Amino acid sequence: MTIMKYLQRFSLITGVALLGALMTLPLAAQQFAGFKGTIIGLNNKPFPNAKVTFTRADAKGTIKLTTDKKGQFEDDRVPAGTYSMSVVAETGQDIKVQDDIKAVAGKMLNAHVNLAVIAAAINGGPPPKGMSTEEAAAFAARKKEAEAKNAKMGQLNTLLAQNKQFYEAKQYDQAIAVMQKAVAIDQKHDILFANLAEDYAAAKQYKEAAGAYQKAIALKPTDAGYQINLGSVLAESGDTAGANAAFNKAAQMDPTQAKLAIYNEGVVLMNKNNLEGAAAAFTKVLSMDPSDVNAWYYKGMSLLGQAKTDPKTNKMIPLPGTKEAMQKVISLAPSSQQAATAKAVLQQIGGGE
Repeated sequence: MTIMKYLQRFSLITGVALLGALMTLPLAAQQFAGFKGTIIGLNNKPFPNAKVTFTRADAKGTIKLTTDKKGQFEDDRVPAGTYSMSVVAETGQDIKVQDDIKAVAGKMLNAHVNLAVIAAAINGGPPPKGMSTEEAAAFAARKKEAEAKNAKMGQLNTLLAQNKQFYEAKQYDQAIAVMQKAVAIDQKHDILFANLAEDYAAAKQYKEAAGAYQKAIALKPTDAGYQINLGSVLAESGDTAGANAAFNKAAQMDPTQAKLAIYNEGVVLMNKNNLEGAAAAFTKVLSMDPSDVNAWYYKGMSLLGQAKTDPKTNKMIPLPGTKEAMQKVISLAPSSQQAATAKAVLQQIGGGE
């Protein structure tokens, strides 16, 4: 039996715009950070009713603010952490303003964002009219940085395209070499390390794959899928405890992925002959999805492996639940190979418990 993976491979990275003025001011309430600032629209005027979003990068959480008539916003009860900022422009375009914004308890971050300047810098257009000296300098700096970032992103996307070709051709050594070049260029994008981890795993270099997934997790600690895949490669490397810890963490982080995480935990335990633990894990899966044929089958096989033998009659004494599990397999997937095995098991145990 094999462990199920979560993520698909990634093949594109997009550029990021930069924020203009970002100042730190003291806050009275020390347990919270704060965001305040002004949004200038594409028409180079204060932007009322602008939708401003701060998204946590180090944990789950989003702060949505709306500017007032003067284009200003403020929130002084922001949980400390790392955020990215975006603003919905008048055209409806969601413009990424800046990543890696550090919100520190007791400090108010004051941002002055000119969407006209950012849009012009990103698109390579002429500087907006009427800019202040400070905005003109910021525009020139942003444009130069945007050009450098776009060139870098182009190089990375070329490497990702090459990596995909090698991976699909099962030329894993070449795929690994390409992604090693990519992470040497950029260490800030989790998807690069995730792709490298996939390449290592495909080449059965599981310890290296685990190391790459851990780097992806460090960059995006809220991604339960990375935890699931980390658990998968740790299991392949023989680190059962580490694998189950990763699966459990994934289940806690994202309840929508709990079934997959616990299923994989059951697979690891069963492969390590911990049949009691495996049966318990598959029982948890079935509490979430009673129609999961695989979970019923492997629960039944885990229970069957714990059966005793009557010393007097030499007959098998199956554990409670074995018969039910096999009957469920037959009823849910009557034409499957698993159903054929389940029928043989029922004959072996005499159809009863």
